[in-house]
Amino acid sequence: MRRTYISPEYYYNNVYGTFNMVEESNFFGAKMLEVEDMIPIDKQDIIYYQKLNNEQIDLSIESTLSSYIYSSSNDKLDNHTLVIDESQSKYQLDNNTKWIMSINLNQILSNYLFSTLKNFRTFEGVKNGMNKYNDVDVAIRDYIRYNVLNRYKYKSIDLYVDYKDMRDQSLLRYKNNWNINTPISSKLTKIQTETAFDGSSINLLFNQEKDSAIYNFDYYFNILFEKI
Repeated sequence: MRRTYISPEYYYNNVYGTFNMVEESNFFGAKMLEVEDMIPIDKQDIIYYQKLNNEQIDLSIESTLSSYIYSSSNDKLDNHTLVIDESQSKYQLDNNTKWIMSINLNQILSNYLFSTLKNFRTFEGVKNGMNKYNDVDVAIRDYIRYNVLNRYKYKSIDLYVDYKDMRDQSLLRYKNNWNINTPISSKLTKIQTETAFDGSSINLLFNQEKDSAIYNFDYYFNILFEKI
């Protein structure tokens, strides 16, 4: 059928800009977020307030509700694993055991950025119906994924390992404990790292410096990201 051009072929409707969370690249960076040069993920908590449906509309009302707390320590705990290296010899396993720690860098950074945007109320006034997901939290994570994550890269990690004598306590061999109070004086220096090609995750490989037949350990780590 040929177009007559007498009547409009399309209908034009106003659409909220938040339906597209991808920003056009520009020299000065993101329009909605001032990017920090460095982001340390250590022991900080981030507190924010919102409505029960995740919207942030009126702080004076929302501050009367229960606060939401992002714990960077808990986030790191949830997004890493620590396992014995199965490729090591029986002798090494029984003595200076080799460990592999796998850390999901992207997830930790994304969660931190999400909580920071919530804390600064960057999307205040945006309702669930004003984005294609009908969920402002999903839209914020979409914004982070497309506009912010690719502007940072992993810079360094500090791993702290504090050995515990199992002869003095009721401790189990190879049962190590995540402890945010692990002293910074116990920083481990002999670590090998394997970073994913896209920088989304990292493996830390290290040997237990004290005999695993006698010692297990408490551990903790901090991560530093830098702006590209």
